[in-house]
Amino acid sequence: MKLSNMQKERLSMELIHKSWTIRKLTADDVSQALAFIIPMLHEVYPNIPDVAVRWDLSHMAEAYTQEARSTMFAAFDQDGSVVGTIAIRPYDDRIEHVKGCYDVDRTAELSRCYVAGSLRRQGIAGTLVAAIEDYSRQVGYTAICLHTHRFLPGGYPFWLSRQYNNRVIGQDDLDTVYMDKALG
Repeated sequence: MKLSNMQKERLSMELIHKSWTIRKLTADDVSQALAFIIPMLHEVYPNIPDVAVRWDLSHMAEAYTQEARSTMFAAFDQDGSVVGTIAIRPYDDRIEHVKGCYDVDRTAELSRCYVAGSLRRQGIAGTLVAAIEDYSRQVGYTAICLHTHRFLPGGYPFWLSRQYNNRVIGQDDLDTVYMDKALG
């Protein structure tokens, strides 16, 4: 998707709060974002040894900073440390449980939504979600899909509170729930 300079400027939004700032990740932020995400993955998925071995993490600049329809937003504290993340990429219809459910040209897959444990329940996740939804609309997505797990503290209720709907409730070992939301 080719964007005009004005569209690119709108998409580089920055949201400033008294304790943190949310902005799009740049290639210069990749190592700092990874330093936040990798320990977070091991914290929330302690029983999955290779949880951090994923293409998007080993190719983060390519995955999230080079294409308009793929991006990551990060929350930075006053010291400039990453304290939260959220990302989208075009959904590729790879998940068997929801194969064929989405228009792959118009659906974003949301992932990498994490907030530092000490900063949860302060509005960071909600602001990250609002930012990624606005961004998704601007680049032409009409829906967002995601998957979460009911064992994650607060995860599933959080997505329900953000008007994400259950698509499929899996019967797997990770208690996976596939969810989506139409972007109005």
